[in-house]
Amino acid sequence: MVELDQRRLAADLATLAKARFSSEYSDFACGRWEFCMLRNQSGKQEEERVVVHDTPSLATPLGQSLPYLNELLERHFDADSIRYARIIRISDNACIIPHRDYLELDGKFVRVHLVLDTNERCSNTEENKIFHMRLGEIWFLDASVPHSAGCFSTTPRLHLVVDIDGACLPEKVVRNVEQPLAKNAMVDTRKEWTNEALGSVLGFSEIISAANYREIVAILAKVHFFYKVHCEDMYGWLKEICRRHGDPALIEKTEVLERFYLTDRAAGEVMTY
Repeated sequence: MVELDQRRLAADLATLAKARFSSEYSDFACGRWEFCMLRNQSGKQEEERVVVHDTPSLATPLGQSLPYLNELLERHFDADSIRYARIIRISDNACIIPHRDYLELDGKFVRVHLVLDTNERCSNTEENKIFHMRLGEIWFLDASVPHSAGCFSTTPRLHLVVDIDGACLPEKVVRNVEQPLAKNAMVDTRKEWTNEALGSVLGFSEIISAANYREIVAILAKVHFFYKVHCEDMYGWLKEICRRHGDPALIEKTEVLERFYLTDRAAGEVMTY
């Protein structure tokens, strides 16, 4: 937990409100998910793709213009271990499609979140778990397992997301906090999953088409935020919906979708569907 200086934070958030947020990786989002880079390998603002590298990150021009966030990074993280630092903003009933990170990389990072702005309608999921990260909390998330995040309000959620050298332990690079890093605390008020709910989901087989496929994917991606199911169950439902519908092109599209998000993707590969 970090005791945030709300006055100084507000000044940096006002600067961020005028900044350009990137739509890179928007193929992972259902709705409004965007980020801006504060530190990366080159220090250039236009470097937005994440790659494995073994040198300390450099501040981008935007990162240099945010004195309080820079102070948080320097005070609470080992700067030599930071490889990327980003502000990730999500809002307007948006979520991330359940996925695994680092599939396209030759290595992986340790990912740490510091919560800068949130509300009670924001959640993260990891496999079949759901949790809410509170203001000022620092969380380690294992981004190599299936996971998602959602904000089901019009008030944006902002996290400072730090990727650190994958060989480092979070407790060795996160410092000056009031308590140990939180990890996967359950706050589960979701409904029980029923055969009736499953039947309703599979009923999309009657109407699914190339024209509405993306919208149905977005609906399925959000189900696990409200029902007690595993986040990757959406792919099984989607495959069964397409099988029942009987369109070979949609069946193939779904197999590609599942492969990209959960099992294998090439460096620089972008998913369109």
